[in-house]
Amino acid sequence: MPTRNIVVMAVMWGLRAARGALVLSLVAATGACTVASHQEPGQASAAVADALSQAGSAAETTRIVVEQLSRGRMTGPMADTALLDQLRVLDDAETALTTLVPPDTTSSDQRAAGLAAVGDVTDAVVSAREWDAARSGGDLGGAAAVPPTADALLADLATATDGLEKALAEAGGP
Repeated sequence: MPTRNIVVMAVMWGLRAARGALVLSLVAATGACTVASHQEPGQASAAVADALSQAGSAAETTRIVVEQLSRGRMTGPMADTALLDQLRVLDDAETALTTLVPPDTTSSDQRAAGLAAVGDVTDAVVSAREWDAARSGGDLGGAAAVPPTADALLADLATATDGLEKALAEAGGP
């Protein structure tokens, strides 16, 4: 019996040690994921401007893709891949804005305007993908979000880009 108790105690001690190691590793892993609690107002505005510049690049690339596709200089699958890449860029810009901790009202307002502008550009890129799919023979004839022509799509994109540029100017970007 005493040997059995020693074995049980050793197993229990091993489980406690393993549990403790797991807790320590989780604390260490999540410690790297914390967001800084303090930023200077200029740093926050610069972060907003950086994210909006990224989104502006995605909007410009989308414009080029739509123009090239409408002129027959690009295939549908090639355009779809390019547009999907732009959605990833916009997702990164949105993530940068949503994880930003604004230190003041001004940078908070800049972030809110930036999020709205990035959302509008994202909507335009999603419409471009749907337009490409419909143009390539997809069954999207009844979808309300599909622009009827490249010109209509480019007009929607221009409106979204104007909002993006306004938000960028408010954040002190170029």
